[in-house]
Parts: sequence; C-alpha cells; structure tokens
Amino acid sequence: MKVNLDGDFEVAATANETFAFITTPERFAPVLPYFKELKDISGRQFTIVLEVGVPQIRGTAEVNAELVEAQAPHRAVYTVRGRHALGMMDSTMTFSVAEAPVGSNVTWQTESVVSGTLASLAQGILLPLAKRQIKSLVASVRTALGGTDAVPEQKAENILGRSATSLRGLFGKTKISNEDTEGKLS
Repeated sequence: MKVNLDGDFEVAATANETFAFITTPERFAPVLPYFKELKDISGRQFTIVLEVGVPQIRGTAEVNAELVEAQAPHRAVYTVRGRHALGMMDSTMTFSVAEAPVGSNVTWQTESVVSGTLASLAQGILLPLAKRQIKSLVASVRTALGGTDAVPEQKAENILGRSATSLRGLFGKTKISNEDTEGKLS
C-alpha cells in the first residue's frame, strides 16, 4: 500500500536552527511518536526503536534511517526502512526549509510503501493513524523550535476528505494518496 503525505508548517527558529534540528538524530528522533530508543549512530546512518502497531497488535520495530542528501540550510532527504514481524515500511522523507518573515517555513513530503500482514489488517485505519502520528510529530517539532498554532479544521463530505482536511488544517496544502485513492487539496 502506498501512502504519500506532504505539507508545511512554520516555526520561530531560523532556517539554520531548523535544519540543524532536522539533521541531528539526537535532537529529532526523541520527538517521534512512540519513540523508545536511538542507537547505532554512525555518520549519516542511525537506528530508531519505535513502538508500532494498532491497538490490538503492538510491538517494537527498529527503523533504519540514513540522511542521503543534506544541503544546509535548505534541504534534507532521508531514506527510512522499518521491519516488523507483521510487515515492513520503506519511505523517502524530504524536508525543505526556507526563511520566513519570522522564523522559517518547513515543507515536508513522505513517500512510503507499507506492506505485510499489518497493512492488510489495518488498511482502513492507516491513513487516520498516520495523520494522528504526524500531528503529534509536528506539534513536538513546533514546540522544540518555537512553532506557530495550527489552522482550524474545515468540514468535508467523506472520510478521505475529512482526513485530508484535517491534514490541511495542520500542515497547509496537503496531498494524501494510496494505491487506490488519490486526492489533491489546495
């Protein structure tokens, strides 16, 4: 199952401070939802231990991350690979940082492929779960970098529209897609 998300948010920190935060695993990893441990830091590679799953099926997973591109203070690209007994996830995460009138603006994009038993069992809840985890992550990053408040949510007609509207409220312009559904919001 493909899951692609993107959006943007503003923080009070400068572009240099924001880039340093995003590219320093010891600072960034602990704000991840369900963070347990950071280990095996070696150059641009590191491993994050996360609690993963859905309420009835939980466990831990080691997620291997590598900073594959860093153009300070404007762009950082990670490849992320997570394996769990019930499935796997491969992602590319891109962060673009730009100076804003006060602080900086972070534009982010993640392209993920989730497969295995967990994806099959939880397909209907993966997007809402991803939305909730990203909301938590962005709130933590905003707090760490002196962020601004989220835009209020607007009403939408269907569940995909409501989920996309929620993400748009959190991150500005947002696109959500999976292999069966693609919606573009502006």
